Amino acid sequence: MAEPLAPSDPRHIGPYQLEGRLGAGGMGQVFLAASAAGRKVALKVIRPELADAAQFRARFAREVEAARRVGGFHTAQIVDADPEAASPWLAAEYIPGPTLQQVIAAQGPLPADAVLRLGAGIAEGLAAVHNCGLVHRDLKPGNVIIAADGPRIIDFGIAHALDAGPMTHTGAVIGTYAYMSPEQIRTPAQVTPASDVFSLGSVLAFAATGRGPFDASNVPAIIHRVTREAPVLTGIAEGGPLHTLVRHCLAKDPASRPPTSEVLRRLAVTAPTPPPVPAAHPPMPPPMPPAMPPYPPKTPPQATAPVGGRTIQRRSVLLGGLAAATAAVAVPAAFLLWPEDGAPAEPKGKPEEKPKAGKSPERDITRPVGELKGHEEDIDCLAVSPDGRFLATGGYDKTLKLWDLTAGREKFTCEGHTDAVLSAAFGADGATLYSGAFKELLAWDANSGAAKKKLAAYTGEFDYVSCLAMSPDGKTLAVGVGSRIELMDPGTGRVRETLEGHTGSMNWVAFSPDGKTLASVGADVGKSGIRLWNTANGRSLKTLRDGGEKNYSEVAFSPDGTTLIANGPGVQLWDVASGKLTRTLADQHEYLGSAAYRPAGAGTSGKAVVVGGGGYIEIEKTDTVGRTVSVWDADTGKLAATLVAGDPKTPLRAAIVRLAFTPDGRTLAGVLNPAPNEDAAGPSVQLWRLP
Repeated sequence: MAEPLAPSDPRHIGPYQLEGRLGAGGMGQVFLAASAAGRKVALKVIRPELADAAQFRARFAREVEAARRVGGFHTAQIVDADPEAASPWLAAEYIPGPTLQQVIAAQGPLPADAVLRLGAGIAEGLAAVHNCGLVHRDLKPGNVIIAADGPRIIDFGIAHALDAGPMTHTGAVIGTYAYMSPEQIRTPAQVTPASDVFSLGSVLAFAATGRGPFDASNVPAIIHRVTREAPVLTGIAEGGPLHTLVRHCLAKDPASRPPTSEVLRRLAVTAPTPPPVPAAHPPMPPPMPPAMPPYPPKTPPQATAPVGGRTIQRRSVLLGGLAAATAAVAVPAAFLLWPEDGAPAEPKGKPEEKPKAGKSPERDITRPVGELKGHEEDIDCLAVSPDGRFLATGGYDKTLKLWDLTAGREKFTCEGHTDAVLSAAFGADGATLYSGAFKELLAWDANSGAAKKKLAAYTGEFDYVSCLAMSPDGKTLAVGVGSRIELMDPGTGRVRETLEGHTGSMNWVAFSPDGKTLASVGADVGKSGIRLWNTANGRSLKTLRDGGEKNYSEVAFSPDGTTLIANGPGVQLWDVASGKLTRTLADQHEYLGSAAYRPAGAGTSGKAVVVGGGGYIEIEKTDTVGRTVSVWDADTGKLAATLVAGDPKTPLRAAIVRLAFTPDGRTLAGVLNPAPNEDAAGPSVQLWRLP
């Protein structure tokens, strides 16, 4: 069942002789190997970029030891490992048999009673994992072997100890998006056994219908469905035990999912016998391609045939290296990527008491002075024209809208994208508007809304234009596409420099006020941080890191270019010259999904002001936290005000996901997207006036 070794593959690893390739994924390559006595094992070799991180090696060693304790009839045992090897590896019991993915591909969906019996075996295996203090984190059809004595869960190479910190560096997401839980996409370091339960629900739905409950035509659409939409369970009898169980497992809120013990109890009553085993193993599919830098968070690949559908939200997380369809991916949620339902670690320097809105002038709650509505689906990007008169928004309804801020109404709608509009930027003179989507970058006439040209078309599987930034002189458009940045002539589309170094999808790019430096953040795996680039020659200048596990969604320069802000668990302020972290602004938000530095325009207070919005991590809450924006005095670090979208007394599950100031610094625009099932509210742009 293994593919032949490639000429470049090693022939021996540790005491094992390699016999063939079994696959590849986000953590590394998997080989079929044999011990000196002829015992077959599945041997996983860790990717070099992860092996180079001392922190990863230490965590990997601890988790291998924990995984060795996992027992039970429905798991593959870890039999050997060497975390100290030049290329760390682990060996697991080799289980002959097709994967669930292969069985369904060859024979089609299973009947409901067989799915229930299958689920009982998988749940028992998960219970064994969880009882050892581990979370599997990559349960999917390709990691369930249908053996002669029942299903076996494989691939403990990415299992994660509950009492340990993040296994990979900032923003790393381990798993396959179509089967990940919402919290794993948004806050990968905070996964719990409830995340595996969500994956179990997706696996059972796949077994019963032949496709995942969140399948879509591209990675961004999958993430959007996982984090924001109800599962598609067509083909499972509504009201039956399987339908009820799967829906409970797929609850967006981890606390609403049944624990593994409850899942096993419910399945044991219905499914006392093991699932049927295919008479003959279906032929092995071609070997899975190795993990590749993404695309994503707008951010990951599906394990089954794609179906049409809406596109997704991107930030979060941030997203790291992606793999192709059916391969495990190590991605942080950049589109991801936004951390949402999880509970991120407390940021360093966070005050013991969380700031609360009060009645004093300094803490007054400020309501919007205007609201712009018109998009039918979530808004994901926001841009303000250089003269401050117009605002552009792009969304998952595949439209780009231009708004007249003076009149407070829509000016026109640009239609022409074939997928969600994920990024937007104005030309320096305001005459041209640029918008990016999956595999395309378009230019529009900002006066009429007419399409000018397709500036770029991309062919990579994960090439979506996740972020855009225009240089101050208007001569360079920075395009974040996949895991790279292209410095492009905005008139011709010619790329003069390609900046490479990020290992995950791009989250944000920003030019310094003088245009000489570009800052970028991505959903990197293995290595994270804020990268600074020389825009003249495309060379890397430095990478800003604080040594912690941070996942940055956006980055921006102060008006004078001396300070850089990046948001995540709080807003970090960095001194550009020294590369040192000078301050962290923290508030009641668990994760700040968006932030902006106030321009030093005429009529403003003259103070350095930073704003930050909570983002999707709070979208399921019924209080106002998710739809609030914090305003800080950047010089003192004090919280000056809290802005609230809508009536503070009216419960509304919604989140501020993007922020932008007008050039004069007087008006702040914020995108407010409602939670699923809050359709009456609809997406909108909230406008505040600051003193």
